[in-house]
Amino acid sequence: MYIIVKYIIIFLCMSPILSYSEPHQYKAVYSFSLKGIEFANSEHNLTYDKNRDEWCINTISYTVNIFSLKEDTRTENSCFTFQKTNNKDLNIPLLNGYLGFKSYHFERIRSGEITSVVSKVIDSKVVSTLNEKDVRYDNNSKLDRLTAQIFGHALGEININDKGRERKYTFRHIRDDKIKTIFGDTNVKIIRKDIVNNKRSSLIWYSTDNNHLPVLIEQYRLDKLMFRATLKSFED
Repeated sequence: MYIIVKYIIIFLCMSPILSYSEPHQYKAVYSFSLKGIEFANSEHNLTYDKNRDEWCINTISYTVNIFSLKEDTRTENSCFTFQKTNNKDLNIPLLNGYLGFKSYHFERIRSGEITSVVSKVIDSKVVSTLNEKDVRYDNNSKLDRLTAQIFGHALGEININDKGRERKYTFRHIRDDKIKTIFGDTNVKIIRKDIVNNKRSSLIWYSTDNNHLPVLIEQYRLDKLMFRATLKSFED
């Protein structure tokens, strides 16, 4: 059960993507399963603060059914800006605007033990604090992993702040397809996400009918399927 549960964290970053249009507020719930057995759920909530001109994606993932006997809850949130003009050093150009990193927070509670990461921008540098004591400075990554997944299909190769560690991510378009989802027959764009020098990879089915919302995600380690995450509810 531990092997299955630990992969919940990987999905936290698989949030809805809205590449060629401005973000929209939403709530979504995903079901994790392996070989037809559901073992976790993940709730995602994207909101906009007009006064701060700031978007924030908040996620919480937790075990369900018999797997809930083992405490393993993960929360992750990222705040970012989406603007029509580039006025910050960290902004990433997209087709119709610019993306800017603001802050990132991750926390995992497993059997009473807490692991946390907090990242923010100080003097144009991303500063991450691990477990409230270990500090890391990052001059190269311009996005955290959660925001990068929100806009992943508009990106290619990019340095990412992955829970305080700098890693290179690549996003590659595999093909277009049509599958059945909670929306009915759905046109999708399949994206492969890889992490350089890492054994994990993901296939993500983004609905081109629904603002590039991920409707299906498969996580692999080498070529072995570790879990499948399916959109089970959506509210905008």
